[in-house]
Amino acid sequence: MSADLTGPLRGHRLLHDPISAGALRRIPVGDRTLLGLSDGFLLMSRDFLGTAEAPAIGHDTLRQRYGEVRLPLGCFLLPGERPVLIDTGLGADDFRRGGRLVGGNLLPQLARQGVRPDDVSVLALSHLHGDHSGTVGDPLTGRPVFANARTFVGRGDWEHFVERELAPIPIAPHTRAALLELERRGQVTLIDGERDIAPGVRAIAAPGHTPGHTVYAVHDHGERVLVLGDAMHCPQQLDHLDWQVTFDVDPVLARQTRDRLHADLEAHGGGAVGCHFPELLLARVLTRKPGA
Repeated sequence: MSADLTGPLRGHRLLHDPISAGALRRIPVGDRTLLGLSDGFLLMSRDFLGTAEAPAIGHDTLRQRYGEVRLPLGCFLLPGERPVLIDTGLGADDFRRGGRLVGGNLLPQLARQGVRPDDVSVLALSHLHGDHSGTVGDPLTGRPVFANARTFVGRGDWEHFVERELAPIPIAPHTRAALLELERRGQVTLIDGERDIAPGVRAIAAPGHTPGHTVYAVHDHGERVLVLGDAMHCPQQLDHLDWQVTFDVDPVLARQTRDRLHADLEAHGGGAVGCHFPELLLARVLTRKPGA
């Protein structure tokens, strides 16, 4: 797959939009820098994020700040001797030709950082929805794009999307083919619970949005940032844990996961960023003082 921008995002009005498809964020973590890179954009529908009583509250809150509510398809690169990539975006596609979910910018973004797909040593997937796993495989051949990477994915997602194919919106055939090829080569590791996957990166089970959804903690010299995947979809959700998205496989478990992540951030500090946080902004939870 070429690093040149191809597909429906090429020449798109949002290609260089810093809020969505053009988002680029440098996040210091100790002595290291986590790079947030966007593969494309998602235009949020009014009932995408909210509560049963106020299904449009998330959309309307974001609209007050941004106008048109467009979200990035965030991917995160931790450079080093063994570069780690968290999530891969949608790839060069316009989902169902609807113009609302469009990708293809990840490989050019990586190239601008001097990183080729073969350089990626560890590929960590938060989950297997198409806008997070779409660049795992080449859409023409089904071959792995990050051919040298040891690939990590939650066991629950592997069973749900790959083995049993239970998802209402299945993963793309080229993504499934690439994952199965990586498994055949012995390059897939399924995650249960917590484990270190690379120096400075720890996987943490965070199910609910999907059965095997995983959060990744990037840490160095006592500092830590949680890469939330789709456990939360905007910074405001840290203050509104009752907001849920329509695509949560298990809404009750997803809420329990949000509560647990919020408590962790409140107790231990550090920042958090989700793959769809506008501008890929880092958010924090203010630690409550005893007795407050």
